[in-house]
Amino acid sequence: MGKRVTINDLAVGGEGVGRLEDGRAVFVVGSAVGDELLIDLTEEKKRYARGRIVEVLSPGENRRDPPCPNVVKGCGGCDWQHLNQDAQIDAKLSIVAQSLERLGSISPPDIGYVSGPEEKNYRTTMRVGVVDGHAALRKARSNELIQLEECVVAHPMIEDILANGFFHTASDVTIRVGSRTGDRLVMGEPVADGFSLPDDVRVVGRNEARKGAEAFVFEEAAGIEWRISAQSFFQSSPEGAESLIGLTAEWLSVQDVGEQVMVDLYAGVGLFSGTVGDWFEKVTAVESSKSATRDAQHNLGSHVSIHQLEVEKWTPELADVVIADPPRSGLRASGVEVIRLTEAPHVVLISCDAGALGRDARLLTAAGYELDQIDVLDMFPQTSHVEVVSGWIRQA
Repeated sequence: MGKRVTINDLAVGGEGVGRLEDGRAVFVVGSAVGDELLIDLTEEKKRYARGRIVEVLSPGENRRDPPCPNVVKGCGGCDWQHLNQDAQIDAKLSIVAQSLERLGSISPPDIGYVSGPEEKNYRTTMRVGVVDGHAALRKARSNELIQLEECVVAHPMIEDILANGFFHTASDVTIRVGSRTGDRLVMGEPVADGFSLPDDVRVVGRNEARKGAEAFVFEEAAGIEWRISAQSFFQSSPEGAESLIGLTAEWLSVQDVGEQVMVDLYAGVGLFSGTVGDWFEKVTAVESSKSATRDAQHNLGSHVSIHQLEVEKWTPELADVVIADPPRSGLRASGVEVIRLTEAPHVVLISCDAGALGRDARLLTAAGYELDQIDVLDMFPQTSHVEVVSGWIRQA
């Protein structure tokens, strides 16, 4: 039997939050603040439940028709297409503020907002499943695949591959393009046998890459050409990468941080080491991924010392500045301890999860750092994902 619920808030993970008659919180995918819904419960716990929408009885004022037809099919790739743009912005700012207050136990300064790429056609990397040889994305909170021929957030150079590519018996494929260089790459998992793709697309199987086959594209950002392998992390678009660099450089300039030593933790292909790192006499980059480390070695100058190991296993050295861009799980206690041991007066933290930001904020505060500035960079329109740049100052 369905249950009526009114959505009052949006959670860190992007779901709407309401209350059941028994007082439990219920999380509902695809809901908007103000929605009055009829839902079926899909998961029940002692303190909360999850549900799916059966019917929208009365829509909230910020609900809209999703611009992508795949949402109606159940695609879970973009979880906020049903929210208008103003509502998405307000929700991201609110979620970040709530995370800092509830998880970080700090009252944040005014949170800035910086628009990212265009609302559509911005993603230059996608990993998709395969159904009958064709590209597919997964339903929300499911491994079930939905075949697609278009994707509103995919760059046109990727959309062409989604629409016209045939991937034979591969289980998954990674599609990566250089939007400013024209490079296009498809990596098949586990192999790329029998693929049919446009002639300009480089095709390689994971089995071939393990044996040394070239599996990278070149992209241009901040006036630099970057080598980016299929298995290496890079931002969702070169425009997004430039915005990250700009926010970081602006805060460091205002703080007058010196020019001796910079440490770049979770350095990836070297985005920060190769840009703001040029201000410093010595740069140490730490990255655990083998493919990203190889890319960084290609991308960076001789003044950068590159260490391929987990951040927690690196022996900290004294630094003027630490820039940390950890994975979705955040710095955690071990990463914060590494930063503390550098004794860096200034730290820039790039967070891609609001919950992780809140937890890291509490740890950084306990380690003697104070939050000075924070900005939400909207690099993933149509989704609940956030990219947050925060500047921290070590207290004497």
